[in-house]
Amino acid sequence: MTAEAERRLVLFEVGGSAYALPISDVVEVAEWTPISAIPSLATTRAGVVNHHGDALPVVWGEALLGEGAASAKPENVLVLGAGGAEAGRLGLPVDRVLGLADVPAGAGARDGVVLERRPVRGRIVAVLDAARLLERAAHVIEDGGGRA
Repeated sequence: MTAEAERRLVLFEVGGSAYALPISDVVEVAEWTPISAIPSLATTRAGVVNHHGDALPVVWGEALLGEGAASAKPENVLVLGAGGAEAGRLGLPVDRVLGLADVPAGAGARDGVVLERRPVRGRIVAVLDAARLLERAAHVIEDGGGRA
């Protein structure tokens, strides 16, 4: 099997649902710290945290993933950068990190930020597209929260 045929995913949970991102898009798993407000945007939608001396935008899962992705008490923040890129970083609060999994590359039936849904370790996991999460986060922040 080639590297293209298999990929490593970071598995995590938000609001009781299982999600995954390619490990290449996860820059760091950081401990949760309370977010600070962004003017004109409710902290229930987004904010910023101090990440190694820089302001890291953090957008709640509900704003990015929909109604069912409300995180009551996050343990971690996944620091995302599409392809590990320095520019365009995002913090995603997660209830808990479930670990890593090597899975065969899927065909990708794209549905918004979801690349595909697949069974991993006995659960259906939504594999997310980090680039689209970054785009959606930018819209949430620019629109002052956009969708309610």
